[in-house]
Amino acid sequence: MTPKSLRQRAAAGVIWSAVQMWLVRATTAGAFIIISRQLQPAEFGLVALAMSVIAVLQLLSDSGMATYLIRTQDLTERHRSTAFWTTTALAVLLAGVLAALAGPLAHLFGEPDLAPVLRWLSLVLVLTGLGSVPTALMRRDMRFKSLAVRGTIATLVGSVVAIVLALAGAGVWALVAQSLVRGLVNVAITWSVVRWFPRFVLDRREARTMLGFGSKLLGVDLLLQTRNRSEEFILAGMGSSALLGLWSVANRLVKILQETGSSVVSTVATPAFAKLQDDRPRLFRAYESALYTAGLVMFPAMLFLAVTSPVLVPFLLGDQWAQTADVAQIVAVTAALGVFSQFDRAVFVAVGKLRPEVVMVTGIVVVHIAIVLLLVPHGLLWVATGLLLRTLVSVPIRQLVIQRTVGIPVTSTVKALRVLAAAVVMAVVVWGVDTLLLHSLADWARLLLSAVLAGTVYLLALVVLARPVFRRVLGDVRSLRRRRGPAADVTDVTQVASGPASAGGATSEVLDVTSDAGGKRA
Repeated sequence: MTPKSLRQRAAAGVIWSAVQMWLVRATTAGAFIIISRQLQPAEFGLVALAMSVIAVLQLLSDSGMATYLIRTQDLTERHRSTAFWTTTALAVLLAGVLAALAGPLAHLFGEPDLAPVLRWLSLVLVLTGLGSVPTALMRRDMRFKSLAVRGTIATLVGSVVAIVLALAGAGVWALVAQSLVRGLVNVAITWSVVRWFPRFVLDRREARTMLGFGSKLLGVDLLLQTRNRSEEFILAGMGSSALLGLWSVANRLVKILQETGSSVVSTVATPAFAKLQDDRPRLFRAYESALYTAGLVMFPAMLFLAVTSPVLVPFLLGDQWAQTADVAQIVAVTAALGVFSQFDRAVFVAVGKLRPEVVMVTGIVVVHIAIVLLLVPHGLLWVATGLLLRTLVSVPIRQLVIQRTVGIPVTSTVKALRVLAAAVVMAVVVWGVDTLLLHSLADWARLLLSAVLAGTVYLLALVVLARPVFRRVLGDVRSLRRRRGPAADVTDVTQVASGPASAGGATSEVLDVTSDAGGKRA
């Protein structure tokens, strides 16, 4: 594939991923707001706890095979069919184990209502297994239009079902139904368009090869899930499902903005970067471009949320969620800083060096769990602040490691830092104007005027503080619209993301109440 054709396909992928992501996020955000007004923190916390268990088991069922299929250069039918039957068998096995252990797990957390929720959500694992390989094949072939349509329809149907059930008083079952319906629709659409059907082939040698590759990714994923889910298990175990519900909603607000912003082209990244694995200069430029491209959206979005949360949270979700606003402020700042380490793992995968990532993530996970254990008794604000400090320390360390291991210079963050500076200026101005001039207005008016002011100030700050980035992005937008222009790089239109392709992304949905603040934010 020529650089030009790769650039064009990646550009098309960005466009379709953006359309799908914005439609999905708009639908999910609307459903999230409506359902939040009907449910209490304890109900959200119960489903968040169940989905934390599901999230870990989903990783085990995939075992990194989907990523292997995307990355490998010579893909055969033996690879595809072996991966499908292996992942499906693992998914069914794990679903059965979870259903059998639902009662003991509910007793362990002191939540009797958790058992039936776990039994029903165990079906999500089966749906994940059925859809993992065909989704990976679609991503490998850069069929992003089909993926976009699939994701939009599945999210819309799941959200409508959840809203209807929530308004009818179904409580937690509205969230459970959303996850199951979304996963089922995803699988149905995927198999209707994938143009592939598995043969009855199970090559043990190929399975060992794929599992050997996947085990390295699985180790990192499990560490990340241990970090993300341990905080939820600790909050539920040492606190209550209500406390977990408040934490989950604060993180969910951040996640909505994340997936609308920096994750817009994440689906494009894995196959695009895999094609750049033998061209280090282009891969390095892609890393730099990914940082400032993600920052262009993430930095202002997160800092705006941090400034406006005290007004925004109760206005959107209801007064029962007002106490989570302060937590959302700190989590939003943490997520903004997480952009600087968001793409490291994909670079390590592309160059085949996962050991440094494993070592770094292990250390981060240990510190993360220790912080949560120590600070939970003091409240969620303390926990959020502790994790923010941990991110401030870990980000520069990760940059130094990636420089020594891969060769990407620390200076690759300079453009992103300029974008961050522009976002900080915007946040300071919005906070000052809101505090001095807008505090007496109605909440809707405060938020509307703050948003207009934020957009205006941010663009001006970009022109002053990050002019090269601003001009480069304008050029990229023009080239994407014309579908022509320089054929030099795919780096301008790709970002890096990782993680298995799942049937329905169930662990990131169910109103995403279980999502963490920074995605894979090590």
